[in-house]
Amino acid sequence: MADIVQSPPQAEVLDTLGQIERQVLWLSTAIVHYANRVRPNPAGMKVGGHQASSASMVSIMTSLWFGHLRAQDRVSVKPHASPVLHAINYLLGELDESYLSTLRAFGGLQSYPSRVKDPDPVDYSTGSVGIGATAPIWGAVASRYLGSHFQVMGPRRVSTRCWATPSSTRARCGRPSSIPAWPNWARSSGSWT
Repeated sequence: MADIVQSPPQAEVLDTLGQIERQVLWLSTAIVHYANRVRPNPAGMKVGGHQASSASMVSIMTSLWFGHLRAQDRVSVKPHASPVLHAINYLLGELDESYLSTLRAFGGLQSYPSRVKDPDPVDYSTGSVGIGATAPIWGAVASRYLGSHFQVMGPRRVSTRCWATPSSTRARCGRPSSIPAWPNWARSSGSWT
């Protein structure tokens, strides 16, 4: 097998993304650790948080946010990767540092991304009911409909790309019926990824 040789600019970009990725991983893990081991907890109950589920999304989400997303794009983040989203939003200046220690605290960061309850930007509220995997399909369909009927995207008609970062469990938790539709929706909507 031939060695893959990277051009210097590509190597620099990948190195920078790797540095950001390590910061995102550290921050997302620290958010969960603080909620469970550092913050006072008189009841002694585990607060929760899913470090492995977060860690499994760090590379993908770092690449998306720091390498591919445009301002008009929307992302549905898998529910248990909420700490990764909060870490990224903090690094982008969209979340105040004081919130990093508030995962699952009253008035703090939510364990699932929430457009209503989280203080930082969330494109789609997700949760344990499989909404996160299918919401971008409907977002892409709505974006395409608005763009073709009302020209809300202006003269250049730059469409919104709607991304999903579902977990494999969404296919195993009684909601597999939506998965076969994904490729068909992607082709027909033209803006779902």
